[in-house]
Amino acid sequence: MQGNQPHPTTPLSDAVSLMKRGKKRGSYNCGRCGLPKKGHNCPFTNPLDDNEVSTQAADDDSAVVGMPCATPPPRGRRVLSFDDVSVADSMEDFEEERLDHEDLSDLEIIGKLPGSCWWEILRRLPPVGLLAAAAVCTGFRETTRRLWRAAEELSLRVPANAQTGFFRSILQKCSGLQKLTLRFESDFDASILAYIAFSCPDLQSLEIFTSESSVNRISGDDLSRFIAERRCLTNLKMEGCYNLGGFVFTSSSLSTLWLSDLHSLSKMVFNCPNLKEISLNFSRQENDSTDLITAMDSLGRTCPKLQNIHVASIKLSHEAVLALSASNLRYLRMLSLVLGTEITDASVAAITSSFSKLDLLDLSGSSISDSGIGMICNVLPDTLSKLLLALCPNITSSGIQFASAQLPRLEVMDCGMTICDPNSDDTSNDEDGNIDFHRTPNSKSHHVYQKLIIKHSRLKKLSLWGCSGLDALHLNCSHLNDLNLNSCKNLSPGRLILNCPNLQDLHALDCEDKLIETIETQVGSSFSLSEYIVPSKRFPDGSKRVRVPFSVGSPLPDDERKCTRMVKRQCRVIV
Repeated sequence: MQGNQPHPTTPLSDAVSLMKRGKKRGSYNCGRCGLPKKGHNCPFTNPLDDNEVSTQAADDDSAVVGMPCATPPPRGRRVLSFDDVSVADSMEDFEEERLDHEDLSDLEIIGKLPGSCWWEILRRLPPVGLLAAAAVCTGFRETTRRLWRAAEELSLRVPANAQTGFFRSILQKCSGLQKLTLRFESDFDASILAYIAFSCPDLQSLEIFTSESSVNRISGDDLSRFIAERRCLTNLKMEGCYNLGGFVFTSSSLSTLWLSDLHSLSKMVFNCPNLKEISLNFSRQENDSTDLITAMDSLGRTCPKLQNIHVASIKLSHEAVLALSASNLRYLRMLSLVLGTEITDASVAAITSSFSKLDLLDLSGSSISDSGIGMICNVLPDTLSKLLLALCPNITSSGIQFASAQLPRLEVMDCGMTICDPNSDDTSNDEDGNIDFHRTPNSKSHHVYQKLIIKHSRLKKLSLWGCSGLDALHLNCSHLNDLNLNSCKNLSPGRLILNCPNLQDLHALDCEDKLIETIETQVGSSFSLSEYIVPSKRFPDGSKRVRVPFSVGSPLPDDERKCTRMVKRQCRVIV
């Protein structure tokens, strides 16, 4: 039969007319640019067309279109985060951390896009979005399953109403997990460690954080068993360790250990020969019965490779410092012993005699004086770059000036709450706003108001928060970019000189209004050195442009704006 056959649903009269004249396709518009498609080459090509490969058959004029090949992106870390982040943050993290994955050539085509394209799209979603995408279709479910399996890092926020099965199902999806960060908003116990041990056999890093409403009920025996059985665990950080009671940590792979909110530990044993960094934060309660002398002795004998030590406890004493300094910690570079009111100048002598290569020394909250600062400057002038002496009321402005003059490599210095007004009855606050115990200076040589002059070529951060006994301040620091003057209430505006051309942030919270105006005037109206731009001209043949400096006797051009550039100092005054 000639012509086209009528469609079953086409009326008979229309079918007869269609058979007589035949079906002719009229011209139609391009779907990309809207112009008539007949004889038209669209300038807006489809991105998929660049990946298509057309081959001509040997005996036919028809073209065979090949499938686009899936090229895996370069290797990198694989991160999934359950924390609520914005789209901009997610894209920024994606640019910094490329996601590596396995061969994607076997992923099925979903719609008109190959599986590799959907992989790139879905891996930009947060894990909550991945869970929702898995219910769309079979292709999405297979792609998300492989995304979970390829994840190496997971950051999970566990809300208060979350079920235990939900947490366990999430961990079972990530069989290759190496780094896990958990933030609990409800109480949890040792069953969490059991789920992690079963689902993540190759875990290398575990970080557990708590909120104000959550309680960590993990005991010391459970945590010790978990560390001993994890052969790949190198990093452990845990908050809310109030119920540990005591522990015996044995691990040949553990290198970093952070424990906070410790209280009344009956035993502290560290059998970790490869431990390099340890941080122990104890609760600030007077009834704490932890024996820090035995703990420091055990730490120094069983962990010879320690490089960074941080201990914060009001039970720190001179005997604990002697027990630590008796050990042979030749790799130690950072020592932080905070809130030890019984740490004196004799303790500083023991520290400087045993550890002569320290890069950071933090003795905040101790009872050292200017004599202790002199010992530090005599032993550590070539290595010390960070000195933190906040809440040390026996230190005067003379000791601070001596430290800045004798430590040429100093970059960070914290002297908050050192130069205090003895007549002030205000309760001292630290930088984070936590109320600390009120301390009065023991030295009788303190003056009511003191003057501080610092001239340093490498100092970058200086903190003088809470120095209410400071009356005059002269700073000449070319590289200083952060200055903290919070609660310097008695600092005179007329006796403040800031010669810091690179200053970026200046904190002036709880200061007098006149002082704030003076600070804004000094850091906001000055300019840095002018940059002279040498004019340039071409060779006679026009082949090359060269700079032609002015001669000594020749005058400058009339329009100086073309030859000089004044750069205004950019500094934020935070009040």
